[in-house]
Amino acid sequence: MKRRVEKIARDLSGRLAAWEGVDTITLAEFAEMDPTDPYFFMSFDVLYRGNIPDLNQRIQTFSDVGAFESSNVATKDRFIIDSIPVRIEYKDINRIDSDLKHADERLWIFRQSGTYIFYRLSNYRVLHSKTEWIQNTRKKLKDLPEEFWKALEESSFAAAEHYLSDLQSAVIRNDSLFYLISLAGFLKNLSSTMFVLNRRFEPSGRDLYQRVLELPDLPENFRGRFYSIVHESDEFPPSRKQELAELLLRSILPMMS
Repeated sequence: MKRRVEKIARDLSGRLAAWEGVDTITLAEFAEMDPTDPYFFMSFDVLYRGNIPDLNQRIQTFSDVGAFESSNVATKDRFIIDSIPVRIEYKDINRIDSDLKHADERLWIFRQSGTYIFYRLSNYRVLHSKTEWIQNTRKKLKDLPEEFWKALEESSFAAAEHYLSDLQSAVIRNDSLFYLISLAGFLKNLSSTMFVLNRRFEPSGRDLYQRVLELPDLPENFRGRFYSIVHESDEFPPSRKQELAELLLRSILPMMS
């Protein structure tokens, strides 16, 4: 199966690289998973300068695939080829360069997805590279200014505090839906804060749980409390999970001094 995935990766990368303006093509680590894993799929990032072909041209490029669809709100395509799900995201290099140059001034970029965009740039496997842009960008990402990390610490911690306040309100009101929304927001932003404090880029949500527990610098009892909040148990009803959330947030304060 891995041989088939490699063949498809080379085939699709060759088609994409033929487009004018395409500089770099990378592939996410999910393609290395067992194909029976529900998280398995092929995810490509196509980094380009200028413009990419319009939708009709892209459809022609992938005329042999099935279930082709494209997003109306972002430059993304997805389809099935040889029974394998494929996702392609197109990213403008000039915009990435600008965001990287002014990273400490554009924290709004990281409010929803954390530093996942930087994780992708740093860790995805390079299938095609026309210039040294990706190598140079990876060097820059290893040397981000401390001002960026400190500003991100404050913003992600503040977001976690906000969701904790919502969580407390939901527990008092016994609002089950808002409780779940608030708990999810809290856990996401708490995780983001821990990655920032460890000076690591944040992975996909699919890997978040395992990766956050593997971080080298965690407060005492963090893993046990985090596990107890994430997993369902009669011992930890909403009110108890709210208390654990308060303890978790309080425990990381010394790391921010």
